[in-house]
Amino acid sequence: MTHNSNKISPKQMLFLVLQTQIGVQVLFMPSRVQAFAKGDAWMSVLLAGLFSQLLILMMWALNKRFPSATLYDFMPRLTGKAAAACLQVLYIVYFTVQSSLILMFFYEVIRDWVFPETPEWLITGLMVLACIYLTQENLQIIARFFLLVSIVILVMIFISVYAYTHSNLLYIFPIGQAGFLPVMRGAHEAMNTLTGYEWILFCYPFVEGTPRRKLAAASAANAFSTLLYTFLVFTSIVVFSPSELGLLPHPVLYMVKALTFTIIERPDLYFLSAWIVVVATSIMASLYMASTGISHLFGMSNHRKPVLFTAVAFLAIALLIHDQGVMRTLGKIFSLSSYFFLGCVPLLLLLISLALHIREGGRGLVE
Repeated sequence: MTHNSNKISPKQMLFLVLQTQIGVQVLFMPSRVQAFAKGDAWMSVLLAGLFSQLLILMMWALNKRFPSATLYDFMPRLTGKAAAACLQVLYIVYFTVQSSLILMFFYEVIRDWVFPETPEWLITGLMVLACIYLTQENLQIIARFFLLVSIVILVMIFISVYAYTHSNLLYIFPIGQAGFLPVMRGAHEAMNTLTGYEWILFCYPFVEGTPRRKLAAASAANAFSTLLYTFLVFTSIVVFSPSELGLLPHPVLYMVKALTFTIIERPDLYFLSAWIVVVATSIMASLYMASTGISHLFGMSNHRKPVLFTAVAFLAIALLIHDQGVMRTLGKIFSLSSYFFLGCVPLLLLLISLALHIREGGRGLVE
């Protein structure tokens, strides 16, 4: 069932997806994709955006068959209650781990660039408190906040554009130097960065307008974030030489730090300030999807209490894991599991729905 307090417009849905896609990986993506695709890394990002669009179409087709239900609502009809409960728990774990990883990478950057002596629990705790405060509200308020803070994306773009005063376009040549397989490996790295379109599975029934308008909103968000990541990767490639880019963990920040303005000192700190807001929205999105899963699983009237439980869980995970190797391994496992949760499961549910002619108001219930 939908409620008026949860109703959002297609434009607000666009910014829900956009703000979630543009997250913590903005700083890491150029070096990680370039490690495989070299000067063709920008091509990998475009390819990843195309794959993401195919997943968006698949999720839209699935939700279109159940227009007034979220993923958690219609899964029992397609898989049976027991299997649906298991999948729901797995989704809750998936989004909780996603929040933990974002928080860990966030702290890593803040520690290295701004507050090397500040305790981890204080930095991460403040971020989690801010996320709890907003995520306890209804979807309409969350969407309004995402729309309001979207201005920070323009700030990030403006600062990055100035880097072209120190660029060398020859670094991207020869185009196609990496070959097909390295570009595909780079696309795999970029795919994990572009997650956020899964909002379709959880907010579709609350979005006003026709199915086509909902699809257009999600597609526009994916197109914009793909172009933004492509721009940042391309900019990093033409600013740094290939040997330099491979040594920089946060190439975008190093690029911005090197810029000089007449009245602005340390532009990297301004960029970081905008980036922190973007990270917060990504955490809020994962926290919302996990907490609504818990509230649905236990039959709660709203997700306010589950937000607290979920936040404590992912904060504890982030504080307990300090080893860089464990963080990277967990990140790789999460990256691979994304294909299961965002690709395989929705595709399987869509095939079951089509094969058994199950849709909202239609026949065929799986018990």
